[in-house]
Amino acid sequence: MKVLLISANTESINMPVLPLGLAYVAAAADSQGHTVKMLNLMMQTNTPKAIHEAIVEFDPEIIGISVRNIDDQNMENPRFLLESVKDVVISCRKYSNATIVLGGAGYSIFPQATLDFLKADIGVQGEGESSFLTLLERLRDNKNLSKIPGLYLPGQTHRRKS
Repeated sequence: MKVLLISANTESINMPVLPLGLAYVAAAADSQGHTVKMLNLMMQTNTPKAIHEAIVEFDPEIIGISVRNIDDQNMENPRFLLESVKDVVISCRKYSNATIVLGGAGYSIFPQATLDFLKADIGVQGEGESSFLTLLERLRDNKNLSKIPGLYLPGQTHRRKS
């Protein structure tokens, strides 16, 4: 499958960070024969344009979005950081019909609430290297998504059991 992986983090709260978790997922997907492209939004000056160009150029079947932070962890004047990620999801939807999958450290803290707020299709809580590959396989083969560890779907009222 053609998989576009986007690091949605644009915050350099203490310092810019590399999307290492997303790189692990990309390497795992590549090793299983998927065609993978990564887009790091930290280095982009025009996020919607970068997303548009990546989608038009690559035409992904799956778009994975890594959510690093929910807020800036400043207790005096906290900033909610998911609004900018919501804009990433909206841009992806505008330019593609690909399935949108959320993951990452920030997503994993509040998986169901974050998935529902961002209005993505699927979320994977925890380390994604294994679960994301299983998800790609089952999506490719139109198989049941149940029993994938850490998988969340919109509107669930309880945590999916692994």
